[in-house]
Amino acid sequence: MFEGAPTLLGALAGGVGLFLLGMGLMTDGMKLAAGPALATLLAKATRTRRRALASGVLMTALVQSSSTVTVAAIGFVNAGLLGLSQALWVLFGSNVGTTVTGWLVAMVGLKIQIEALALPLIGVGALLRLTGTHQRRGAVGMALAGLGRCSWASTCCARPLPVLPAASRCRKATTP
Repeated sequence: MFEGAPTLLGALAGGVGLFLLGMGLMTDGMKLAAGPALATLLAKATRTRRRALASGVLMTALVQSSSTVTVAAIGFVNAGLLGLSQALWVLFGSNVGTTVTGWLVAMVGLKIQIEALALPLIGVGALLRLTGTHQRRGAVGMALAGLGRCSWASTCCARPLPVLPAASRCRKATTP
């Protein structure tokens, strides 16, 4: 094993832990904050397969992150606001939306880094949670902080891995 393995494994375990904690926070916040309006909106947006697919495409094109749409869809399923089959069509749409995002970036040059919003989301969410205990505002804060934590966790896990010493030796051996 190479010398950076403990650091790499620690970062991976921490990233997965942050993601799971964020998912729990977001799900609990959505359960508390979700009134009938959100449930009705989600039901209308995902009534048919085509609508769910279109919702996934639209949301991914707007936020420019299929990961964020995926995390939100899973959170809605966990909160009981979205059925699994509806969420699958949203995720299919999210994959198509990733392509739309690529075209937007290529044509316009517009790219929003959703990871850059992770810490502000956590901060705003914590502020709302602390100032709105036992209120809807606190539940929305929990959901925002959870979303920010999930985004931050994906950033932690997506950092480039160090080049393995064995891989560099292999490359040297195969290069003329």
